Amino acid sequence: MQTEFSLEAAIEGLNKALQADPKNAEIHCKLAIALAEQGNSSAAIESYQAAINIEPRHIPALNNLGSIYRSLGRTEEALSVFAQVIKFEQNDVSAYVNLGSLFKEKGDISASEMHYRKALSLTPADYDANFNLANALRYEGDLNIAIECYERAIRVEANFPVAHYYLANALKDAGRMLPAINSYSKVISLVGDPSFLASSAMQMYRMSVAHKAECLYALDETVDLRQFIQKVTESDQSNIRLASLTAFIAHQYQEADMYPFCRDPLNWIKIFDIKSHFENFEESRVGLISYLNEIPQIWEPSNATTKKGYQTEDQLFNLQNSMLKKLEEVIKLKIDEYYTEFSSRSSVFTSRWPKQGKMKSWYVRLVQGGHQDAHMHHLGWLSGVVYLKTIKYPSNSEGSIEFGLHGYDYKIINDQIPNKIHQPSDGDLVLFPSSLFHKTIPIQQNIDRGVIAFDLMPDP
Repeated sequence: MQTEFSLEAAIEGLNKALQADPKNAEIHCKLAIALAEQGNSSAAIESYQAAINIEPRHIPALNNLGSIYRSLGRTEEALSVFAQVIKFEQNDVSAYVNLGSLFKEKGDISASEMHYRKALSLTPADYDANFNLANALRYEGDLNIAIECYERAIRVEANFPVAHYYLANALKDAGRMLPAINSYSKVISLVGDPSFLASSAMQMYRMSVAHKAECLYALDETVDLRQFIQKVTESDQSNIRLASLTAFIAHQYQEADMYPFCRDPLNWIKIFDIKSHFENFEESRVGLISYLNEIPQIWEPSNATTKKGYQTEDQLFNLQNSMLKKLEEVIKLKIDEYYTEFSSRSSVFTSRWPKQGKMKSWYVRLVQGGHQDAHMHHLGWLSGVVYLKTIKYPSNSEGSIEFGLHGYDYKIINDQIPNKIHQPSDGDLVLFPSSLFHKTIPIQQNIDRGVIAFDLMPDP
């Protein structure tokens, strides 16, 4: 993602280039891309239209214009543009995928499937082509045809664990638990001994293990589930997502948690008041919020649980800002205090405590109606939140953080699930295991709430 400043410079340069060469469709298209990234959809549309007026068969401009219309809900205009693409380029797979999605949004399922299958027919018997099309269709929500594409990719390259993993996820999303279990088992078999895995392969292995366990739990395969957890515990005791599931299962079955990462995670929450660590906390707080609000933010990022709110990328502490550096120092101090307090407890969580101190951090700003669904941080070890702007006079616990054992639509057998709620104040710092589910209760008033969230990352 370009920064706001580099985007402005790019737009200025492209406008100057157009003054010298106003009939250059390629420059108009590049300007439209920059304007769209800046969030200026109306100006981007004008630039794409200018490119198309100069060069009616400019396929990238047509495809991008159709995508903007679609994102704005201008369905008929999007349909018209993508129909133009196919008129000029009959084998454009992405146009058929977009048309399929648009017809699906209109409720015309037969037309939707016809266009999806046309895209499928244009995809050669090639691993990459089928895998990429499957990912596009899964993103659009057409799981059945996506599954077909993953299976076609696997027939070309049977021993690529990534395709089996994505197939398993699509099958799980479609509610086809038994074949999903088989596909996750295939990933686990292909990846091999977790002791020797690189970071990316380890994460795929751990997610496959956790998802397979989730499928077994969903199917009430309790004997197989217990045996599976016991087996994987022998080789890996740091699977954060699996730890979330086993903590919930232990409560549901009223038995001891089989997985040793962090048992009884609700008892590992610690709340600090960090205001006294700043010479003038209020001045620092206001200045930091002002600075953070100028950083590029994404509205409801697709890979996050933030709803009705903005979120930055996860490298805040890499920015050269004195207020952030001071806050990072305070957070590290409190993490050390947290570890000192809890280190005597028996758990993998404390016995394998990260030594390198690497953190990821991001800013979240929620507006009226803003909330976060229950989630955990499967890549983290210890998670935390610093509250910079809270709700002074809350009602119905709005803006609170709620901790619990349930998440990700786990099947509920015993609905008496314990939870803890904290109504934060400015300057609160909350620390908890990354395996613990947490969510933000929706904000009812027309007030922003701003926090910095972070994860202490496990050592490689």
